[in-house]
Amino acid sequence: MIQRDAVARTAVEIVDEDGPGALSLERIATRMGVRAPSLYNHFADKTEILAEAARLIVLETPDQGDVVDGDWVSWLVEGAVAFRGALLAHARSVPMVVENFPQRLLERLYARHCRILSDNGVPIADQMFIVESVHRMTIGSAMCAATGRPAMAPPHDPELFDTEVVADLESGRWTDDRLFVAALRALLDGVRAGHGTPVGRGVDTGGRA
Repeated sequence: MIQRDAVARTAVEIVDEDGPGALSLERIATRMGVRAPSLYNHFADKTEILAEAARLIVLETPDQGDVVDGDWVSWLVEGAVAFRGALLAHARSVPMVVENFPQRLLERLYARHCRILSDNGVPIADQMFIVESVHRMTIGSAMCAATGRPAMAPPHDPELFDTEVVADLESGRWTDDRLFVAALRALLDGVRAGHGTPVGRGVDTGGRA
């Protein structure tokens, strides 16, 4: 019998091997040894299969322990690194996950993170800014790494930069992993240092909501 989980895992395997463009109901069915129309008994369409495949990948993120000594910044960084690792374990599937991210699962994760931040003294006004920013930075970093965009690579036109900047870039110290952690910590340390002043106050949105 066809099971939803097996269909979604087959979809992940195909995308991991050949990219999202290679995925079709026919290819899933062929690999599973069934007929393509039979998949409609379990999924409304291909979009629903993609959503379930994305959910399975997200759920591969290892469970996290508790915040230690009130250090919620390190807790969030560790969780983001684990989530990014789960995404990059399926590098060719990352665009699929981004486009079909399971919204209900995301909301449950956000709610849990907000509760933990509250328990560790983070003002309510900052909580959703923090969790959404961490999520977006993690997704963005994973997309860059998955699509081969190098982190702070040496410039093609070094004459445009100060020589010390070029030397720093050529040193190779800014790997994707190191850049991600450093950027995330810079954001979160800044938010923690500014407690008492709500994040976003005074930000000019250029007239946009």
